[in-house]
Amino acid sequence: MESEHLLWVERPEPGWTPAALPFLALENTFVSGDPSGKRLTIRYFRRDEDDSLRAKVLFGEHAQGPPGHVHGGAMAGIMDEAMGGAAWLAGYPVVAAQLEITFRELLPLAMRAVVKAQVTGVEGRKVHTRAFLTNTAETVIHCQSTGLFIVLDRSQLERMPQEAARIVRNARTPRD
Repeated sequence: MESEHLLWVERPEPGWTPAALPFLALENTFVSGDPSGKRLTIRYFRRDEDDSLRAKVLFGEHAQGPPGHVHGGAMAGIMDEAMGGAAWLAGYPVVAAQLEITFRELLPLAMRAVVKAQVTGVEGRKVHTRAFLTNTAETVIHCQSTGLFIVLDRSQLERMPQEAARIVRNARTPRD
């Protein structure tokens, strides 16, 4: 990956603050834990204006599906993690229960892309989300998604491995 692209990923846009999401402290997670950058490179940010989640992402050569383009599963993985991240950012430690993803445009490999994700509603332990994966100008939607996430209860959080439990302690208390 070119250093110019990597600098772009790391640099927050005006009004964006790097997001402190608990899963980012874990190594080798499926989506955001690719230290090689050959599959993907992603950085998450909180948009100060509305506390929604933003991400900058570059898909590398190991994310290829159709020749020269990103695999739909790689895009789906990003959407899952971003929507879950938006829920965590809002104080809801969640896991995915249902995702609906609509692929709209092929996404070329190594193209700069932006993800916008937010919580759209909460009903008890159910957290509803939506996300868009776009070009940097946000004029082309490559895919869009909605998700239903379930807030983990205290006993589920306590059963996490010690390192994960330490991370989630910093999240807001689950809404029981």
